[in-house]
Amino acid sequence: NVTNEQINIEGFSQIIRKDRNCYGGGIAIYLSNSIQARRRIDLEPVNVECIWMEIENPTSNFFLCYVYRPPTTDTTFWKNFSWSLEKSNELSDRIIILGDLNVDFLNIPPSHIIHDILQHNNLTNTIHEPTRITHSTQTLIDHPILTSHDLTIAETGTLQTDARLSDHKATYISLKVDYDTRHAYKRKIWQ
Repeated sequence: NVTNEQINIEGFSQIIRKDRNCYGGGIAIYLSNSIQARRRIDLEPVNVECIWMEIENPTSNFFLCYVYRPPTTDTTFWKNFSWSLEKSNELSDRIIILGDLNVDFLNIPPSHIIHDILQHNNLTNTIHEPTRITHSTQTLIDHPILTSHDLTIAETGTLQTDARLSDHKATYISLKVDYDTRHAYKRKIWQ
């Protein structure tokens, strides 16, 4: 078992984890010292590997979900994930979904359920370039960023990562958050 102290990063006050009950795996969110947030376990189905956070700011809160869908899951995952999204939509129309859904967003078959989920929840993928590039393929199977239409996005994109750390690019989104009409700042979220 790895403790939070062993994986701590300076400047991050909290590590929110959802570890697996078996060897390896799990997901985590690191919160910067400057971010006010609370975990929303009420939005997390037991059998879906996801963490929901309500991010607080002075003008309006938004919801952030980090999710992982193993490639071998069945349709139960999509049903439970849809329930989770619908519950979050009842609380806010400002949502960001990060993670790995194991769906190639550059080449989704027309019949795939993700189309209905995106449309029903007013979500759009903001990453439009491959994140995993091999000698024979280019896919966006790792780390799309899905956002609701009511978020003001300043910037979104990909970053090259060290091949010793990952076989795919990192993705990021920067939101424009206005405290009032005279001052604005950007909040960057990485995955």
